Amino acid sequence: MLFYTVLLLPFISIAITSIAFIRFKYIQEIDKREVVKGEEINYTLSINNEDFFLYPYIKINFCNSDTIFVNQFDSKCFSLLPFKKKTFSYKLCCKYRGNFSVGVKSIEFEDYLGIVKFVHQPISIKNITVHPRLVKLDSLKLKTDYLSESHALSNNRLENTMTFSDIRKYIYGDSMKKIHWKLSSKMNELLVKNFEGSSQTSSAILLDIKKNSHSFEQNSVIEDMLIEASIAVIYYCLSNWIPINLVYYNNKGFNDIEAKNPLEFQEIFNILSGVKFENDMNIKDVLNIYVKNNILKRTSILLFTSNLDYELYEEIYKTKLMGYNLSLVYAFPDCIANNVSSEVNDILNELLEIGVMVYKIKTENDIKGVLEHR
Repeated sequence: MLFYTVLLLPFISIAITSIAFIRFKYIQEIDKREVVKGEEINYTLSINNEDFFLYPYIKINFCNSDTIFVNQFDSKCFSLLPFKKKTFSYKLCCKYRGNFSVGVKSIEFEDYLGIVKFVHQPISIKNITVHPRLVKLDSLKLKTDYLSESHALSNNRLENTMTFSDIRKYIYGDSMKKIHWKLSSKMNELLVKNFEGSSQTSSAILLDIKKNSHSFEQNSVIEDMLIEASIAVIYYCLSNWIPINLVYYNNKGFNDIEAKNPLEFQEIFNILSGVKFENDMNIKDVLNIYVKNNILKRTSILLFTSNLDYELYEEIYKTKLMGYNLSLVYAFPDCIANNVSSEVNDILNELLEIGVMVYKIKTENDIKGVLEHR
C-alpha cells in the first residue's frame, strides 16, 4: 500500500494542480486609464478558489514591477484554502511619462510536490497613459523678433489682404484695420490678423530624442525633463500667439510640426506625450538639417538636449554666425550630475560668450524657475 501510495501521489498532485489551474478565476480593476505624471492610480486584484481542495502554491508576477512601479509591485506567493478569495490592493504612483502595462504579467501554479509548474499569461493586458506635467510659465526671455506692421513696411513683400494666415497679439504700430474685433472681444485682448505675405518669424523647438545609455530610471528622468520643458515653452508661445515649429527626428524620419495659435496646442501635447527616445541621430545633425531646409527663414531656435559636446558647439556656432537667435535648454538631473564632465561646463560658458542663452535644468522642479529666467 505504501508503494502504491508513493507511486500514485505524483500523478494525483499533478492532476489536482491541473484542475486548479483550469478552474481558478481572478479579477483585475483599475480606477483610471489616463493620468498626469505624479498622480496615483488604485489597482485591485482578486483571485478565487471555488474548489474543495487547497491551491498549494501560487505566484503572481506583475507588469513593470522593475521599471515604473519599482518597489510598488512585488511578486506575491501564497496558498489558497478551499472556497476562499484573496484580494490585493495597491496605490500606485505614476512617476514617469509614457504608456505602460499595469496588472498581472503571469500567474504560476506549482503542484504539492514541486514537480511541475503551470504558467498562465493574460490574454489582454490593462494599459495606462501617463501624460507629462504642463508647467505654465509667467514669462520667458525669448528673442522672437515678431515684427509689428510698422517694422514690416521696410519689407518689400506684398500682403494678400483677401486672406489672412493666422492671428497674433497686437503690437504697437499695427494698423487698427487689422484688429480681429470679434475674436478680440472673446479672448479679452487685442488680436491682429496676419495676412498672407506679412513679415513675421517664428520659434523653432528642436528636441533631442536620442536614446541614452543610462539606466531606465535615469533615462526616464532626463526624457521627462526635456519633454516638460519643451511643452512649457510651446504652451507659453502659443498662448501668446507666437507661431512655433516642433522639430525632431525619430524612426519615421524628420518631423517638422507647425502650430500658430492656442487651439493647436493639444495636438502638440498629445504628440509629445507619446514620443519615444529611440533614435541614434545626434541633435547637431537635426540642427544642420533644419537650418538647410529653412535657409531663407529667420527663426528663433530653442534647442532641448541632454547631450552636449564640441561637435554640437561648432554647429551652434555656425548657426549663430548665419544670423539665427539661438537658445539652449540643457538637462542634467541630479542622477547623472556626477557624470557631467568639465568639458560640458566649458562649452556652456563658451556658448554664453558667443551670445547663446543657456538654461540649465537640474531637477524637474527647476523647470518653471529656470525657464522664467528670474
